[in-house]
Formats: sequence, structure tokens, C-alpha cells
Amino acid sequence: LKRKLKMQSIVKIQRKLKELGYYNLTIDGIWGPSSQKALLQATAQNKVEIYFDFKLFKTLFNVTKLTQEVVDSINCLFDTFNTYTTIDSNNPVYIAYMLGTTWHETAHTMLPIMEKGGVAYLSKYDTGKLAKELGNTPQADGDGIKYAGRGYVQITGRNNYDYFTRALRIDLINNPDLALNPSIAAKILVIGSLEGRFTGRKLANYIKIGTLQEFTNARRVINGTNEAGRIARYASQFLQCIVLKEK
Repeated sequence: LKRKLKMQSIVKIQRKLKELGYYNLTIDGIWGPSSQKALLQATAQNKVEIYFDFKLFKTLFNVTKLTQEVVDSINCLFDTFNTYTTIDSNNPVYIAYMLGTTWHETAHTMLPIMEKGGVAYLSKYDTGKLAKELGNTPQADGDGIKYAGRGYVQITGRNNYDYFTRALRIDLINNPDLALNPSIAAKILVIGSLEGRFTGRKLANYIKIGTLQEFTNARRVINGTNEAGRIARYASQFLQCIVLKEK
């Protein structure tokens, strides 16, 4: 049933693209290069945009109430998904995985958050081998806390904050809490996932049509294989919530 529902979400997008004259192949519920090309053509001409089915989200994830803050946060994510289309940010199967990651990394809040843990826990980032890998100073000077994980995807370490300072032209080095701003956090999630800025691997290395196995392997884009299966299942559920909205 879940596989059928997932395919139906893609079928609906393909059908709408076909109705609008952008997709001329078989409607098969499989998202591939031809589907993405049709979507990019339609969005380039300002005909459609990818959007979110909040009602289905509440059902699938057993969410009893959506606050305005969460709605605004998800809308901010979709504004970003509809913006970075030159790197296929509006690809539904990529979006599904980024949403699954966000659901997991934000402790099921869909809001940018600070990494959980006190001084003792976050000090692991302050000195030693891990601190060096993250670009933090070798001294016990508080870098571990200053550059702890933040946002939708929990960017961690001075190196990451420095990269996105330059990429976004926002001073995250001196103001790391800016990564908690939904707009900035969404850009970090999208650029990092699609350009491989977190681990050197990007979603395109693993996700082709959005199977559960592809979603499982894609965890390497973020954090090795930690919780890979769980996040893959989230991604499959989120794929059902992605719809195409005609402008």
C-alpha cells in the first residue's frame, strides 16, 4: 500500500505536467530524468511549483496539531526547494529525502533547532581529533559549543560554518545562531545535500527514482549510515505529501 501511495504521488505530478503539455511519456509513477526535465520546463515558465500536502502529512505522521510556526517553517523549506532549481532542488524524490532528514534531525519538530546536549556533551567538538576534523581550534576555548549543530540538518564545526558564511554571504562564523533562521537553515540543507557539502557525497550519487533502498543509502550524504533505515522510511512517507501546484 505504501509503495502504491508513493507511486500515486508521482503519478499525480506527471499527470499534471502532461495536462499542461510538458510531459509526453507514459505516466508510470517513476520519477526519472524526463519527469524532472518536464518539471523544470514548467517551473521556468512560471506555470507550476512544488508544494506540500499538510493534511496528508498530519495523517501519515500522526500530527494532531500544526502550529503557525511549523507551517511557516515548512513553507520556508518549499520556497527554497522552488528556488535552487539549477541544482534540481525541486526534484520530488530529493525533496522527500531532505524532508525525512529534517524530520529526524529536528526531533520531529520541522523547526531549526540547536543540537541537544549540555556543555559536557558538546565539548567533544572542542579539542582533539574530532575538533581538528571539524576545523575547530585545538584549544579548549569553547569552539565545540559555538559551532555545535544547528538548523534543519545540524551543521557542525567551524569548517561548515565558514563554508556557508562564504556561500550565503552571511557571517555565520561570528553569528552561528543565524543558522537557526528558517530561511538560512533551508538554504544550508538544500545546498549541502545537493552539492555534497556535508560529507563530499550528494543526493544525486544515491537517489535516482526514490526507492526505499536509495533513500537508505542516501544517509551517507549527511552522516554515514546512522539511522539510515528510519530516515528512509520517513522520506518514503514525505514523498506522498509532495504535490504540484499550478500557479
